[in-house]
Parts: sequence; C-alpha cells; structure tokens
Amino acid sequence: MFTKKKEKIHFVGIGGIGMSAIASVLNAMGYTITGSDLSKTEKTKSLEKSGIKIFYGHKAKNIEDDIIAVVTSSAISPTNEEIIEAKKKKIMVISRGEMLAELMRLKYGIAISGSHGKTTTTSLISQIMVYADLNPICIIGGNHFNLKSNALCEDLNSEYLVCEADESDGSFLRLSPVINIVTNIDNDHLDYYKNVENLRVAFLEFINKVPFYGCSFLCFEDNVVKDLSKSAVKKYYSYGFSDKYDFYVDKNSIRIETSTTYFTAYYKNKSLGEFEIPLIGNHNILNSLASIGVCYHLDIDTKIIKEGLKTFEGVGRRLNKLYDKEIIIFDDYAHHPTEIKATLSSIKLAYKDRRIIAIFQPHRYSRTELLLNYFKDAFEYADNLIITDIYAAGENEIAGISGETIFDIVKNGNNKTKYIKNIDDIIPELDKMKKDGDIILTLGAGNISRISNEYAKKLLDS
Repeated sequence: MFTKKKEKIHFVGIGGIGMSAIASVLNAMGYTITGSDLSKTEKTKSLEKSGIKIFYGHKAKNIEDDIIAVVTSSAISPTNEEIIEAKKKKIMVISRGEMLAELMRLKYGIAISGSHGKTTTTSLISQIMVYADLNPICIIGGNHFNLKSNALCEDLNSEYLVCEADESDGSFLRLSPVINIVTNIDNDHLDYYKNVENLRVAFLEFINKVPFYGCSFLCFEDNVVKDLSKSAVKKYYSYGFSDKYDFYVDKNSIRIETSTTYFTAYYKNKSLGEFEIPLIGNHNILNSLASIGVCYHLDIDTKIIKEGLKTFEGVGRRLNKLYDKEIIIFDDYAHHPTEIKATLSSIKLAYKDRRIIAIFQPHRYSRTELLLNYFKDAFEYADNLIITDIYAAGENEIAGISGETIFDIVKNGNNKTKYIKNIDDIIPELDKMKKDGDIILTLGAGNISRISNEYAKKLLDS
C-alpha cells in the first residue's frame, strides 16, 4: 500500500470504534501498529490480543523514532502531546479519514454514508458478501456480532473494501468508492458544517464522487436525498417503499413476528422474493433494501442475499436485546431525535401492548444545544421516560444546557417523564417502576448501556 516494507504506524485514540477498525486491518496486513488511549477497554484488550502494543495515557514518549505516520481523529486535540511530539520529529500526522481513503484507493470500494443507519447497512452488506465468499475487507462503526469484530481482513488480496463513510467532519469526501449509499440526510453535525446547505453540498459532492462505471444507491424515502438526486451527474439507483423507485419493498407485504420482519422486495417491478431479517422497524427494512440493491448489483444470487440477511446476528448497540423474561431489556445507540423516534416506534410496532420505559442520556453539550427543539416529539412512543444528564464526551459544559433542559421541553408530553441527574440512581428507580411485561430501553451514545447491562445482569442473578 504505502511501501513494500511494512513499517510502524501509531494511532492516537486507538480505542475509538473507527480508529480501532482501521488499526485492526493494517495490523492484519502486516504493518507494525502501536496506539495510545486514556483507559483500558474491551476494544483495547482485543487489539492487544492481536499483537498491537497500546500505551495507556497520551505521552510524548509514546512517539517512537521508527514511526512513519501518526493517525489521529477529530476527537483528538491538536494540542495533544503525542501530536506535538510527532510534528517535532517531522513524522507525518494524518487523519483517520485520510488513512481510510488510502486503504480504499486500490480496492473496489463500497462506502455507506448518511445521518442514520450507516453501521447497520455496512454490517448487512458485509454479512451478505462474507456469506457469498467474496472475502471483503470490512471497516464498521460497531461490533458486528457474526464477525465478532468491527473489522475484517482475512484475505489481504481482497478485491472489495466495505466501510462507513463518516460525514461528521467531511472526511467522507476523501474516499474514492465505486459504489456509495446515502441512507438519509438530517440536520446533524452542524457544528462542523455551520448550516444545512453546506451539509447538502457535501453529500452531493459525495454522490458525484463515484467513477463513470460506478453508481450510488439513494434512499428516496428521505426528501433531502431525493431532492439532491436531481443534481446528481453520475448513475444512481433509487430505493424505498414506492413502486416508482428502482428497488422497493411493497408495504403490504411487511409482517412482523416478534423480533423478525418479513417483506417482499422488487427491482424495477420484478419480484426478488420474500426476505427475512432479524430486525424491526421501517428504517431497518430500508437499510436491508440498500444492502439487497448493492449485492444484487454485484451479481450475488438472491438466494445467497436472503440467507445472508436471515443469518445476520446484529451489531453492537443497535437495539440489542439483553434480557427477555418477565420484562425485556433493550440497548440502543440512538441519540439524535430522528433515531430515537425510529427506535421507539419500531418497538411499539413489534410489542403493541407493552409499556415502554425509555432511559435517555443526551450526548455532548454542543449537539444537545443544536438539536434541543427537535427532542420535543422524539419520545412520543415511550410510555415512561427517564432523562439523565449529558454525556460530555470531553466537551466543556454550556451554560443553560443539561439533561434537565431536555426534561423541561418534553415533560408536558403524553409520557410520564422523570429527570434523574446521576445515572447510578436509575436502577433503584427501575426497581420501583417495573412491572411484568414492561420493555426497558436505554438510549444514547455515551455510557448509558452500562445501566441496561447491569440491570439485565441483576435480574439474571436474582
């Protein structure tokens, strides 16, 4: 890739979900990988087992003289002492996005972008391609349960690379995919883009980045994506729930049996047959349809596509069922109002007569401030709601912005809402609230999953 000699590359913040996946792939390719992170996690322990040397704590001495490049992400401050030391030693400091682009440069790249659904769609495509023995290199923003990892690189000579294309910092525009997907475009990451128009311009550029022999898959259920398609100059396929689209699902064919969804998919009005997915919600039908479209385009047999989807075991923190006895406990990564509403509506549709107790941990002060007014209707499908304080993710507090601010906005809704500042006080509250038949759901991108996991363990041990 960079040179015939496999040299040393260092990752600052190697435990991050995107950074760890790229580090894993480079390690499998034979590069010597080192990294640093603030604390030991399951992910860093897994990386260490694979032979990667990890330093705990960011220190200048971690930047050894034989390193040829230091990889960093937008989460790492330019004042980090490892970054300063690397520059002092004239070692190249590159972004995570640039390294991902380098990995894709000589591959048949399949890049999945969009405000929501990237990780699930990437995981579904990866699952089908693995099932079809195409041996793709996969870089995923979550732990793929079938692969038991967020990365796969079993065939160093693989033709294909499947990855998430992260729009949050504009780095997806560095990629050179042959196929790309846009699942949706929402008012997110405006701290970077400043306004919605800049966000739209970036996505249009991404759509038009495919080569003349490539194509995009665009979800026409999203009005912004549909509108952008009018300015697309490269080939694209539309997908959604209308028979006017290239790939579509007949809504009348959809049926749900507990946590499994069945539907019939079509390509240009030709039936591809019935598909079964171990997922619920219209958003996951659309994620599955995108994966069907891409894999059909790759000439994968529909029988293999169906089996690949059917055997999908899920991806970390995407509506994971942790406990299923007298009550059900789910955990989900949703933290944007649109994601929250989609997740709650999916559960309500699948478990119509059950009470839903949702526990939400807002993520980052800046994001909470930007999206504040959109939370008002996000929890309408929750019967009871607990809001805890903001997971800062390293940010400084913003005056007047807290979990209680969201509580003040939603407390007059139809659900019974409580504000519990300290997440350690939530489990005692759940003990008082829960009744047989309830569904408990934790929501958030921070550490709120600790509560659902601890509560599930408590009930299993009781």
